[in-house]
Amino acid sequence: MYLREFDPWKSRLCSCPFKYSINPYTGCDHRCLYCYASSYIKDFFRCRPKPILIETLKRQIKKIPAGSLISLCNTSDPYPSLEKQLKLTREYLKVFVSSGMRILIITKSSIVTRDIDLLKDSASAVTITITTLKHYKKLEPKAPIPSERFKAAEFLSKEGIPVGLRVDPIIPFLNYDEIEEILKTAKNCGVKHVTSSTFKPRWDSLKRMKKGFPEIMSKLISLYRDKVGNSWYLSVEIRKELMLRVRKICESLGLSFSCCREGFPELNTAASCDGSHLITR
Repeated sequence: MYLREFDPWKSRLCSCPFKYSINPYTGCDHRCLYCYASSYIKDFFRCRPKPILIETLKRQIKKIPAGSLISLCNTSDPYPSLEKQLKLTREYLKVFVSSGMRILIITKSSIVTRDIDLLKDSASAVTITITTLKHYKKLEPKAPIPSERFKAAEFLSKEGIPVGLRVDPIIPFLNYDEIEEILKTAKNCGVKHVTSSTFKPRWDSLKRMKKGFPEIMSKLISLYRDKVGNSWYLSVEIRKELMLRVRKICESLGLSFSCCREGFPELNTAASCDGSHLITR
């Protein structure tokens, strides 16, 4: 079943609300160096559509209650470059809207604005990820540029779609000094909520980051002290300091805040960690 309950490796640090998750595509063509999904999905950076028919999804959707929360997506971006031609995510959205589902979209792509008609006709929210303003060409080589993502956030917000921001991942020595500028720009674009987390490398993303940012990684690697599942974590003290800084900036801007898989639920000022509380209908 492609539409399934969201369960990120049964992580003890996950604080997401109950929701269903689906990925219209296998893999993603953004080629972000920090991506964790490439560690468990073969040939991840070769994006291809899932071999599922819309009629199959229509049968699956009848098995879950109307009004359920569906997340698009938690592994692959729902709007890769292929989506411009295939419109697979758009077809999925039509099914979810007609079935009365609540929809949370997580993306780095401005293609999401194309589907404004469906979003306006649904109980939905969009969270847009922006990690860096300076290093995106190397860090996220095939993803839409940050200015396009901010424009998408502003457009959606003006059209009445609740918009959240994922500042994710925070990477010490790389994007730490950009956080305030990112959040201020997001606020001006109509963003209401911020979800943030630290870089949690796995074997393959660590290798890519070392190659892409050797000087930064030579300083950073010694700060990783803990391992949760297959991911390395910064020490508890450093993670909490980073998340507190993001929260303080959010508070100064009137934005709600939450952290993702960090183990600090007491820092959250929002009703959900993923931004799903933005869905009000």
